[in-house]
Amino acid sequence: MARALAADPPVLLVDEPFSAVDPVVRERLQSEFLRLQQAVRKTIVFVTHDIEEAVRIGDRIAVMSQGGRVEQYATPAELLGRPANDFVADFVGADRGLKRLAVTGIDPQDLERPPVVHVADGLADARAAQERAGARWAVVLDDDEKLHGWLSLERSAGAGTVGSAARRMEAWVPADASLKAAFATMLQHEAGWVAVLDGDRFLGVLTPESLHAALRRSVEGTVPETAGATR
Repeated sequence: MARALAADPPVLLVDEPFSAVDPVVRERLQSEFLRLQQAVRKTIVFVTHDIEEAVRIGDRIAVMSQGGRVEQYATPAELLGRPANDFVADFVGADRGLKRLAVTGIDPQDLERPPVVHVADGLADARAAQERAGARWAVVLDDDEKLHGWLSLERSAGAGTVGSAARRMEAWVPADASLKAAFATMLQHEAGWVAVLDGDRFLGVLTPESLHAALRRSVEGTVPETAGATR
């Protein structure tokens, strides 16, 4: 890849460049490939048999059948949301809804906004805020308005400050992350929700329910009459 780019070609053809490496190295190479592409801005024809790699790498994907017939040429989101025919549907897989998470960004309307309290607040005030919102937990921010953790309704009983009862929370993603990244973070930390941050600023949270709703909106926005069903 480095030798090819050194020649500064107007178009670059790469034929399964990451097929002979293990999954960890492959993911790193894909990330580096995307970083380089942001810098050099080349037209690249990337050949792969891995639909997940194609979805991650490509701006447009051409699905080809035997004999070089192009069955569909579309963006990753359109390809996963509206396969052109049974061949494409079989190729992208029955779990294309899950694959679509990788190409669906976080929309502000996807976010839930639970009560927000601060580490220096009294537990009585925090509990009152939770009860007013009908929420069983609240997000805790520190004195600099950065994410600190969360506070359950059970732990807000009694005296003291929020900081003494709050639990640390490491499950968060940046606002420009994909729904797949949010879902993976949720699973990694075995969390019931994931905080979404714009830099250090807390925007809201994604829950399993809001992730599902976001995916449904994404699919239905592509093909409302079938909601992603195979034609």
